[in-house]
Amino acid sequence: MIRHLYVHTPFCAKICPYCAFYVHQGGVAQQREFVTALRTEWQRAKKEFPLALDTIYFGGGTPSILSAELFSELAKELPRAHSWSEFTLEVNPATVTDAKAAAWRAAGVNRISLGAQSFDAEMLKILGRQHAPGDIAETCALLRKHGFENINIDLMFALPGQRESMWEETLQAALACGPQHVSAYGLTYEEDTPFFEKLAKGEYRQDEAREIVMFERTREVLGAAGLVDYEISNFARAGFESRHNLGYWRGDDYLGLGPSACSTIGTRRWKNVPDTRTYAERIAKGESLKEEIEEIDAATRAKERIMFGLRMREGVPRELFSDAAQLQGLEADGLAVEAEGRVRLTPRGQLVADSVAGMFV
Repeated sequence: MIRHLYVHTPFCAKICPYCAFYVHQGGVAQQREFVTALRTEWQRAKKEFPLALDTIYFGGGTPSILSAELFSELAKELPRAHSWSEFTLEVNPATVTDAKAAAWRAAGVNRISLGAQSFDAEMLKILGRQHAPGDIAETCALLRKHGFENINIDLMFALPGQRESMWEETLQAALACGPQHVSAYGLTYEEDTPFFEKLAKGEYRQDEAREIVMFERTREVLGAAGLVDYEISNFARAGFESRHNLGYWRGDDYLGLGPSACSTIGTRRWKNVPDTRTYAERIAKGESLKEEIEEIDAATRAKERIMFGLRMREGVPRELFSDAAQLQGLEADGLAVEAEGRVRLTPRGQLVADSVAGMFV
């Protein structure tokens, strides 16, 4: 049974210069066409796959860009019993209204992931964000007025020109909003983005030492506030860990709907066509959306579980390591430790988690 559903909404009012996801601008007419196609895809999926949803995640893009009317129309297709434990909606602070918040709540959304990224006006401008620092706290207050208590705040550090003091202020401002969860990621320069081009031209530069300082300070500040780093970049109060993301990291099957959405079910993985117009046309014609189909064997699934699982505080089962020498090497280098049948990264290993993950690609 498939317990996790991801829905990709590709629309954004403005494309952020660091983003490499499939996103684009689109007016109400195109958004309505997308919603119609998505409703049909969901109906097809219910017939094709065994579903017992525990988590739903609407990401993008900017799902919150949809009007209250369109979101409510889309939500009509979801199970009526609201049997899931977690329904997350990614929200841009610049797109929230009372009508939308009410529609989200009525549809069963019970977790908001707020794309704040920074509480510094200069950093928000560099990131191409449309909201102001003060909008974030106002949005949190509006969401709580509508009954949303499980709120995640997304943040980014190691940004161009960002000083350590600026990051400290952003962390404190985020905590002042009273979130149950904080995601804090170091900036990654993705190919085919304006940020990557500036990095290549030497206009931006990476500073590993600064990034490490910010990373360690993040754990100190959030930890002192009661937010536990259950995953290297994710911090939560007890009971507010992201169940959807835990499903990914633990290697569960998941179904993805919408243009460019990925799915992994059993031994097969595929990606939906990454073009909204083509996506809608294929839906209308009853054609397949699947592209980049690949077979995933047990060894590959085990390696992926190690890659993602080592980033979690709980670690991964020892038996996933088919290469004993590889594990011994990690332990000898002081990057991992085995205890009670599970393998976890050491604090030193967490600083080079991406390099450790690269060993299993």
